[in-house]
Amino acid sequence: MFNKKQEPATPQFDNFDTLIGKKSEFEGTIKAQDPIRIDGVLTGEIISEADIVIGEGAEIKGNIQCKNILLAGTANGNIQAAGRLHITSTGALYGDASIYSFIVDEKGIFDGGCHMRKSEEAKPDTSKSESSNEKNEQTGSRRNSSRKNRS
Repeated sequence: MFNKKQEPATPQFDNFDTLIGKKSEFEGTIKAQDPIRIDGVLTGEIISEADIVIGEGAEIKGNIQCKNILLAGTANGNIQAAGRLHITSTGALYGDASIYSFIVDEKGIFDGGCHMRKSEEAKPDTSKSESSNEKNEQTGSRRNSSRKNRS
């Protein structure tokens, strides 16, 4: 009689195939089909068909495209997730988010714009990564100048 809304699949943040450790730095693009965990510094882009964990103390400078993401470190760039973005109390996102589900714990930081998808099945558009990066730089400069005017 009543249609139950099917809950989205629970993200898998415990298992991962790729790890960038705390004392590691990586520059470039990572493309993966399996889960990734980053505890170090990454300058570049991450494109994954699976879940991503950005550990506490980690720093990302670039855009991220994935299924689900747990952000406990700092990301400076845009995030496109087909599923959930979870910013923990130690996490910070300075950029825009295009996601299906959004959780920000108390003391977590989100400084950017947000576009909520209507369906978890909608995949991120990877063809816009360069143009969205340029757009982020333009809107970021506008955002910064408007903040200065508020003082």
